[in-house]
Amino acid sequence: MSDTSHHGTRAEPDRIGTPRILAVGAAALIFFAVASWFTIRYGYDRTRAEMLPDGPAAQPTEIGRNKIGIVEQRLFGLAVEPTEWRRQQVSRLNGFGWVDRKAGVIHVPIDEAMARVVRGDRP
Repeated sequence: MSDTSHHGTRAEPDRIGTPRILAVGAAALIFFAVASWFTIRYGYDRTRAEMLPDGPAAQPTEIGRNKIGIVEQRLFGLAVEPTEWRRQQVSRLNGFGWVDRKAGVIHVPIDEAMARVVRGDRP
C-alpha cells in the first residue's frame, strides 16, 4: 500500500534578505565614493606635477604620421578613394553605357530605368 500524502512536509517560505541586500548596496556606494575621491585627488596632483616646472608634457613624435609601426594611421576624413568611388558610381547610375557590347546589353540612367519598370516596359 502506497501512501500519497506527505505528512508534515511543507515548502519553505521565500524570504528575501532585505537588510543584507541594503548593506551590500551601501558598502558598494561607499567604496565607489572613496575610489572616486582618490582617483580625482590623484589625477589632480599628477596634472599639477606635470605642469610644473616645464609646462605640459611633450607631444609624441609619431602623431601626424601616416604609418606608425606597421599600422596605417590615415584619417577617414582625409581618404580620397571613397569620394572618388562614390562620384564614379553616381555618374554610372545617371548615364548610359555598355554592360556587354557583344550581347548588346546597355545600362540606362537609374531614374529612366525605374520609370520604365513602373510603366511595365521590359526588354
